[in-house]
Amino acid sequence: MGRVLVAYATRGGAARDIAETVGEVLRASGHAVRVADLKSKPGVDGAELVVVGSGINAGSWYPEATSWLAAEAGALRTARVAVFNACLNAADPAKRDDSLAYNRSVAERVRASASESFAGRFVPEHISWWRRLFLRTMQKPTQDHLDLDAVRAWASTLTVS
Repeated sequence: MGRVLVAYATRGGAARDIAETVGEVLRASGHAVRVADLKSKPGVDGAELVVVGSGINAGSWYPEATSWLAAEAGALRTARVAVFNACLNAADPAKRDDSLAYNRSVAERVRASASESFAGRFVPEHISWWRRLFLRTMQKPTQDHLDLDAVRAWASTLTVS
């Protein structure tokens, strides 16, 4: 079977949980899977499938994700690439197109064969004190819309070669 890298950028943990779930599904299909936080700047290292995901801040992927994609552009040309994001907008069916659009520039840059947006979570305890204070002024309650069954369903559609 194939070699797979599943890499993510996260603040509150939703993208990590999605990446780990994708990894579990692909491992169960017999693939050799490595799941890595993009802060560690993992190498593509000959992966045939690279799944990259990020949380969303103000409609954009996190900087460590976009920087990693730029740095690994050459290596990504030889791999099949799939992208995902985790954002609260994806929890609202009326905002589905908007949440998928957050992937557009990244997906085009890496010629992604698959793109998805998953509803994320907002857990104040998982973010910085400063951001928590800011969001408190907006009266943002704790939310968890992460649907790991939807993640598993999407992961089962990904092909390695």
